[in-house]
Amino acid sequence: MFSFLIDFFNGYIEFSAEGADSEGFLTYCIQHGIDISEPFKKDFILNGKINIKDYKKLRKPAKKYGLKLRIQRKRGFYFFARKNRNKIGFLAGIIYIFAFCILMNRFVWEINIIGNTETSAENIMNSAGEMGLLEGTFAKKHFVQDMEWYILKENKNLASVEINIQGSVANILVDEMAKEEPMVSDDDIPTNIVASRYGVIRKVEVFDGQSAIKVGDAVMKGDLLVSAVFEDRHKKLTLKHARANIIAETDYNITAEFPLEQIEEKIGEICRYHLNINFLGRDFSFGKKGNPDNLPFLINEKEVSFFGIELPIKLIITRFFDVKQNTITYNFEEGKEGAFRILGETEKKELGNCEIISRRTEESVRNGKYIINADYIILMNIAEEQPIESDIPWENTDDMS
Repeated sequence: MFSFLIDFFNGYIEFSAEGADSEGFLTYCIQHGIDISEPFKKDFILNGKINIKDYKKLRKPAKKYGLKLRIQRKRGFYFFARKNRNKIGFLAGIIYIFAFCILMNRFVWEINIIGNTETSAENIMNSAGEMGLLEGTFAKKHFVQDMEWYILKENKNLASVEINIQGSVANILVDEMAKEEPMVSDDDIPTNIVASRYGVIRKVEVFDGQSAIKVGDAVMKGDLLVSAVFEDRHKKLTLKHARANIIAETDYNITAEFPLEQIEEKIGEICRYHLNINFLGRDFSFGKKGNPDNLPFLINEKEVSFFGIELPIKLIITRFFDVKQNTITYNFEEGKEGAFRILGETEKKELGNCEIISRRTEESVRNGKYIINADYIILMNIAEEQPIESDIPWENTDDMS
């Protein structure tokens, strides 16, 4: 119903295009942004409807693909008004309504603040108001550059301000100053290096601290690898922020599961509408509000114009769609392919920085799932920092630099 009202207000033409290559004609229109609503083909005739101003655009593709265009019906307020133009009362009412709308379009009825996250919209609005930008004020009287400078001066967190006044809508676009993140040193506390998992040490690279292991040692999770306690040649003890790469040979396991029955959701037909009409900065809603069922939706905004003159009316129509669920059943080969795909993605994510020495896989089907259990032998960095507390004096240095 709401779509009909919008189309009626804007005006449209119902047409037919007769010829053999109607598919090419329709494809051309889609590619070139010519919006044909409700296209329907029967035999060699394509029917549809199109906005009044876009109908002339159909002539070029119709000629290109050898189609004959015919106007079937002319619909909408424009044609209705022309039909009744001799009725004085009707004509006077129409002229009054549109004269009123055109007059109101010269005033600001809606002010939007765009781009602020830290700065209060109320503060920006107050600054704009102090310079005269208020709802109901005449759009042409505002000196935009003066307002931008004043808003910038009154709001210290803003880096730039741009004001665009289009019709009855004023948009204040702001950019905020980037916050400087406090510099935090990664060596501001003493730390040991411990093992994040068990393994056999294959490579030791100590950048700071005292090594507690050597190549060939076997370690368990939590064992000390590099100590923060450093003893110099004078037997003096100091604490450091230990740094090291400790490469160990260890095992790893990944299990990938692919359900052989899966539920696929597809968007179905439109189940309900919600229409919001913004007139002179005020909202009027029609239809059920909210989306309690979390349905997929599509929002379409249209500025209303009459003979090229923008009116202070904005139509916002929200279409909600049904969701259809289909059950898809996969055979064993498809399940195996899906499980190996999941295994590859998980392997890349979890072992991307490791060297894989070997991989052994075991496949099975259980509880309606194709399951792959993969056992790895890998080389990985098992160094993990562990902050410590001690009375020993510590030295805040970075031997890597």
